[in-house]
Amino acid sequence: MPLTIEAAFNGAARSYDGLRRRLIPCFDDFYGAAVDLAAEFAPAGARILDLGAGTGLLSALVAERRPDARLVLTDLAGDMLARAQERFAGRKPGVEFRVMNHLALAEDGVYDVVMSALSIHHLEDEGKRAVYAAMARAAKPGGVVINADQVAGDTPEMEARYWRHWHEAIRRAGVSAADIAAAIERQTLDRRTPLAPQLDWLRQAGLAEVECRYKNVSFAVMVGRVPAVQA
Repeated sequence: MPLTIEAAFNGAARSYDGLRRRLIPCFDDFYGAAVDLAAEFAPAGARILDLGAGTGLLSALVAERRPDARLVLTDLAGDMLARAQERFAGRKPGVEFRVMNHLALAEDGVYDVVMSALSIHHLEDEGKRAVYAAMARAAKPGGVVINADQVAGDTPEMEARYWRHWHEAIRRAGVSAADIAAAIERQTLDRRTPLAPQLDWLRQAGLAEVECRYKNVSFAVMVGRVPAVQA
């Protein structure tokens, strides 16, 4: 049977967090840029949506900076969210979990921060545009949309360099051949897109102040703000 996103990440749920730091060569700076943005724009008692939250890694890092935030975590893979529930067990305020496809997001003006990490790149371009529009609608006026994700190179030559850089970095980090093979298998589900059109799609979704706040080879943190209501 062909590998599906749900099956791939349900199967990786138990080992997923342990490998993140070694499979992402720029882990601290990459996640740190996303967390800094969320913390900067999250007011006291902020409502934060983590789309494709997986095991809740990004939300956990944000919660360390904003412990009073009210978190909603979604993911297509129920086993990944089960790990997130374990991570947040007993947290006050509580955390809401939803097994949900990104494209089912239909809330309007609810969240101060709408964020995602390493998830939207699984969608085809049409899906990415639709999700960016849904994220923008779900954020409150003045709220922020953050996507920390992998992007493709602008040319085949750039893309080949991106892949070579990643392979060399994870081998230096001591990732086992079996774990590398499993990561590569999951990447057959990736539909990575270059950075520039994704920034354009965020602008087309109605976001302002759109920028790439951080980029290291294929790892990029994109951000845009919902314009505040004019007095």
